[in-house]
Amino acid sequence: MKIVTTTSVFPPGTDWHSAILRLKNAGFSSLDFAFDYCDRPEDPLMGPDYAEWAASLRKYADSLGLEFTHSHAPFDADARGEIVEHTLHAAQILGVRYLVVHPLWRKADEIYYEGEEFLEVNTAAYLPLAELAENYGLTILTENLLWGASIQPRAISDLVARVNRPNFGWCYDSGHAHCFGISPETLIGLIPPLSLHLQDNYGIPMGDEHLLPGDGTIDWDLLLKTLVKIGYSGEFVLEAHRQSCSAPDNERDAILKELCSRAETYRSRII
Repeated sequence: MKIVTTTSVFPPGTDWHSAILRLKNAGFSSLDFAFDYCDRPEDPLMGPDYAEWAASLRKYADSLGLEFTHSHAPFDADARGEIVEHTLHAAQILGVRYLVVHPLWRKADEIYYEGEEFLEVNTAAYLPLAELAENYGLTILTENLLWGASIQPRAISDLVARVNRPNFGWCYDSGHAHCFGISPETLIGLIPPLSLHLQDNYGIPMGDEHLLPGDGTIDWDLLLKTLVKIGYSGEFVLEAHRQSCSAPDNERDAILKELCSRAETYRSRII
């Protein structure tokens, strides 16, 4: 079970080559590339040379013995067009297997999708996206979020069953669930997640702090035992970016080393 961290532990606009080296030095060997931190007009992902940019990142990571296993899209499930093509192709170049794409959770005027409507709208959005991603060797992952039906792991699991494609699954976000008091034991009996976003917070609705595991109020003993109980066989993916991303740059490396150390401790309890 590889320990993976998102690159969003660095802020948008970062020199990603430098970030890769610093993550290597912090102890990481597997990365989740945050394309959602690369969607400004001036970012290489948005321009005509995006493929060369992605290839340079892959080459540099390879030279350091690092790999990209996961990624996060800068768009939601209904997106189409150039940004989708650029992201899927760049993810393929990096060598990732999984791309997290958020489900649709609201209509105009803050009206949330619920129940059957949530499933219908998102099935229609994800099906063509998953079909397109198959051409790039990618598996699309939906995710439990913070609004409407998307807060419920069961709704997300039901969506996976509805889409019913081999390259479509879901990512369980520990912090998002904790914001609404949803116990990790809810995972029992659901379609198992293919990946995780492991992060902590204080269990306040909409208080999505993305803290280092152990710095909030999640019951990590229960979460780890539940992952064992459901036979989780994916990777130990961290999305604990808030403290590092917001820290002064001269404090960031120490935070990243602590993140890696804690992940190793927690992982040891489920392998």
